[in-house]
Amino acid sequence: MKKFIIILSMVYSLSSQAQNTKIAVLKEFISDIINFEGKTLNEDQPIISINSMARETAAEVIIITRENINLALIEAKTFKHCLIISNHHTLIRILNIEDCSPSNLWGTSMPLSRAYIQKNGTLHKKKDHLNNLIGRPDSQVRTMYLFN
Repeated sequence: MKKFIIILSMVYSLSSQAQNTKIAVLKEFISDIINFEGKTLNEDQPIISINSMARETAAEVIIITRENINLALIEAKTFKHCLIISNHHTLIRILNIEDCSPSNLWGTSMPLSRAYIQKNGTLHKKKDHLNNLIGRPDSQVRTMYLFN
């Protein structure tokens, strides 16, 4: 029984460290855009918390659809930073709005971006063009946040 309790406490400790690491990674990823001072993130789904903070501090918020993504990307060129959150599980930051790749599914050229995708509680870092990070146009909610 004593061994079981020790193993259980070790697993809990490692899980807690993983959550803190996930939060630290996401904070570092966008620390020049969002001020996290005095704010806490949801430990299980920090992207949900970031979504709320971005909505509060963004200069402009655009819900992305296939019909408006081209105009949204043109608008993004006039801002210093652009974040996109897809369905509360993917946090995307546009790296280079000029380095684009055409997307037939979205009907426009998509910029080079970096993302953290949360699957099964784990963050996965990816660098690719936006269309490969947000997937096919469908009913998922994709929100663009623009910051000066």
